[in-house]
Amino acid sequence: MENNIRKKDIAIVGISGKYPKSDNINEFWKHLMNGEELVHFYSDDELRAAGVTEKELANPDLIKAQASLEDPNSFDYSFFGYTRQEAMSMDPQVRMMHELVWLGLEDAGYNPKTYKDKIGLYLSASDNMNWRAYTMITNNDNVNSFYLNQISNKNFISTLISYNMNLRGPSYYVDTACSSSLVGIHQACRSLLMRECSIAIAGGVRVYSKVYKGHQYQEGMTNSKDGHCKAFDEDSSGIVSGEGAGVAVLKRLEDAIADKDQIYAVIRASVVNNDGNRKVGYTAPSISGQYECIKQAQQIADATPESITYIEAHGTGTKLGDPIEVEALNKSFEYNTNHHCALGSVKTNIGHLDSAAGITGFLKTTLALKNKMLPPSLHFKNPNPEINFKSGPFKVQTELSAWTSKDNQPLRAGVSSFGIGGNNAHVILQEAPLKEEIAENNSYKLLRFSAQSVGALNAYQERLTSFLEENEKDNFQDMAYTLQVGRNQFKYNRFLVSNSRENAIETLKDPLSKSVYSGKLSQKRKIVFMCTGSGAQYLNMGKNLYEKEPYFKELIDKGFSIIKTLTGVDVTKVLYGENAGAEKNTDINKNEFTQPIVFVFEYALAKLMMRWGITPDKLIGHSTGEYVAACLSEVFSFETGVKLVAKRALLMNKTPGGSMLSVSLSEEKIKTYLNDQVSLAVVNSPESCVLSGTDSAIEALIEILETEEILCSKLRISLGGHSFLMDSVLEEFRQELEKVEFSAPKIPFVSNLTGQLINSEEAVSTQYWVDHLRHTVRFSDGLATLLKDSDSIFIEVGPGNTLTTLFQQQKHDETSNNTAINLVRHPKQEINDQEHLCQKLGELWMNGIDINWETYYGEQKPYRVSMPGYVFNKTKLPVKVNPFAFLNFSGSEEGAIAAPLTTEDYDDSEAFQEDLEDNAVSFVNYVPPSNETEEKLVEMWKSFFSKDEIGVLHDFFALGGNSLKGVTMLKLIQKRFDIEIKIKDFYQKSTIKELAAEIDMGLKLVTLQEESTYKSVMTI
Repeated sequence: MENNIRKKDIAIVGISGKYPKSDNINEFWKHLMNGEELVHFYSDDELRAAGVTEKELANPDLIKAQASLEDPNSFDYSFFGYTRQEAMSMDPQVRMMHELVWLGLEDAGYNPKTYKDKIGLYLSASDNMNWRAYTMITNNDNVNSFYLNQISNKNFISTLISYNMNLRGPSYYVDTACSSSLVGIHQACRSLLMRECSIAIAGGVRVYSKVYKGHQYQEGMTNSKDGHCKAFDEDSSGIVSGEGAGVAVLKRLEDAIADKDQIYAVIRASVVNNDGNRKVGYTAPSISGQYECIKQAQQIADATPESITYIEAHGTGTKLGDPIEVEALNKSFEYNTNHHCALGSVKTNIGHLDSAAGITGFLKTTLALKNKMLPPSLHFKNPNPEINFKSGPFKVQTELSAWTSKDNQPLRAGVSSFGIGGNNAHVILQEAPLKEEIAENNSYKLLRFSAQSVGALNAYQERLTSFLEENEKDNFQDMAYTLQVGRNQFKYNRFLVSNSRENAIETLKDPLSKSVYSGKLSQKRKIVFMCTGSGAQYLNMGKNLYEKEPYFKELIDKGFSIIKTLTGVDVTKVLYGENAGAEKNTDINKNEFTQPIVFVFEYALAKLMMRWGITPDKLIGHSTGEYVAACLSEVFSFETGVKLVAKRALLMNKTPGGSMLSVSLSEEKIKTYLNDQVSLAVVNSPESCVLSGTDSAIEALIEILETEEILCSKLRISLGGHSFLMDSVLEEFRQELEKVEFSAPKIPFVSNLTGQLINSEEAVSTQYWVDHLRHTVRFSDGLATLLKDSDSIFIEVGPGNTLTTLFQQQKHDETSNNTAINLVRHPKQEINDQEHLCQKLGELWMNGIDINWETYYGEQKPYRVSMPGYVFNKTKLPVKVNPFAFLNFSGSEEGAIAAPLTTEDYDDSEAFQEDLEDNAVSFVNYVPPSNETEEKLVEMWKSFFSKDEIGVLHDFFALGGNSLKGVTMLKLIQKRFDIEIKIKDFYQKSTIKELAAEIDMGLKLVTLQEESTYKSVMTI
């Protein structure tokens, strides 16, 4: 198939929708393919309950049909940071579009919270005067009147959502009546081509706020006489009204291809025009206007009429509209009777959706192109005799059929939408270009997902499991990648590591699986890299990483090449060679190999982490590991570091033989065992030290310690590091160090000699590094220094878990939130290196560490694919209202005016409500109120934010407050306490504790002023 890609082409990269009997766009597509009508025909009892009188029910012209949404009243207000009171006043259409815009971006594989470029928004919504009247007449003291005017008004739909999601591109409300949402598509395309944004979202919504009571059929008007929309049929009589909403996410095609986005279809052209007065009346359609719009679109698309094989028509089923539309199409297609073009209208399935009509036909056609299937247009039996089908290529699509191309040309379609007043819109769509398929591999992938509540997290796991079971054709790595880059992180997190779709399904379905990890999100932490010293090395350490991670291998090879130049030995064979796995091979433990191998390995691993966005704020090394820390801090170059460590190792080999012994004693208690033959080499933890000495002295000491039942263990090192045994090579090492060009550290790291952060003078001093070889490594003191910062994550960038264990042996403050993670498996762990690392990346993610997944995949970047969207909390809110019931227009006994907005009237009976109090991401510990003022404020905030647990340290703005909410809350506080507080003071003292103190001080001043006035009066 020829792709014919042009710079002005636009890709459809994400979609979402909610329609009658269809909770999502995929369910809607299934209904369309099955040829289902989604119109609901109301029973008399249903209409009686809505207030329809017996007299009205007896009227034969009362048509009891509408394509209604099943749950238009559900909205996860806390997900978007609104209070319940605000959500109850918000236009139901605005509520719904919050969720659909979010889901559309998720479907495209983009996270609005982390996307760095501009996203534009072009939305339409239907008339909502009924809702506006309801919110203005009813009483809602918890919402500022100025803010109420915005959230209850459809005109603010785009800017409200742009503000909520931080979308920084153009934000338009589009209203051209029935063609609004297709005009929105046109505007979105223009903004992309003008480079006003990199992603553009267009859509439309219609949700009725009026209680449905049927519609009256009137001959010659647009409403159907039987509740069916029979486009193009001789028995057609007009439209039936419907509810629904849809969203499309767009990008420039060239960008979408470069970014490996999923592409549903391509927009080749979009055109909007107006009929002018070339018609019988303002509301009538025009052949000329429609023809000019369609023809111009074909010209801009470089699409001959013969290349277009489907038209999604405006297709209202009216006696006047259908014949005019087909005649305009015939003219646009040059009355070519040799060509065949299918014709359909989604209004036959769901009726007319007004502002959402254009986007609905657009989405139907988009999915038809993606699936290469043409769904049937319903209720067509015999053509309307007024329609000139004989003079053109059009035939109504009456059955589901495969959509095939001719002569290897791409499939193309046209979508029309025409608005009352003459605004016409036409879009030319083309099937997506072929993408380069990436072969599936068996590498391990991290599947992660997140939610604002435990219930939503569990529900998403079920949905993800079903999706994996149903989608065998999608690349598993693409799925993992999409979840990594295209989803926001919330309070509750879960992940698993798997190398196949089948294994992932099995793991997710096992409720007792230990391979699914769950945890709460920690606030963003400082990162400390811990660089392991000699002694932790083992054969084949990180071999799977060496084979799978090109950047890691590149640095390893570079370092080992330097070592080979210095020593003549290829240490790659020592670590990963044919004999590397042999038990007899002990070369890895020879000091001349151990130190440089460990240095290169840890440096490569640390740089790999930094490449993936995991950058240390501080560093600490253990003996040789401090050279890694210094090199990462750019005290010296990588090449210099390799040479220096290799030379250091060779010099140490020239020292008299010795041994090192680990002893489970504190530094204070071990001093009694020190003498001129035994030195304190390392203080590892409060209860663990390492001694160095001559072989005979160490052997004698072992006998003493065993007699005293003190745990000790001889290290696999044949020299006495950090002791008097190093004295003979210190001068020669000094000479080597004097050749080095040192620089001040760029990342703070801890000195082994002092246990404190090293200063620039020490780091660049030759004497410092000489002393480092000779004197005690005070690693325990160094960790204690770093642990003073109570919210850090310590990452061991070396083999095994030696330093992670020492971290755990430290004394930790009870309030500390520090944790440690080792990136490389212990030699006794039977797990793939890559699988282990993926697990650790998952743990880092749950600890609030951002990972750059783009660099993680490098040149092997996967595609974004459609994955299940967020499972929103189904909270019930008012939708169908009658603010004018007291006027009793219909003569029915409906009662008085609608009651004030209250929480009692709408019970949250759906899933997840038990987790609602967890929905606000707050990292503040709960502290209860300690006085009456604090108690009153806590109760006020609980009611205002609809949350059960609020303490005195919670911040008004962190809980979801903003400037307008602040004004409302301030008025409530002033009314409750009868005291004036300036708005500036409220913003600066926004926790309950601070605010209560301000109120108490103000009340005290008022009392003193009153007493002073009283005394003055008494004196007079």
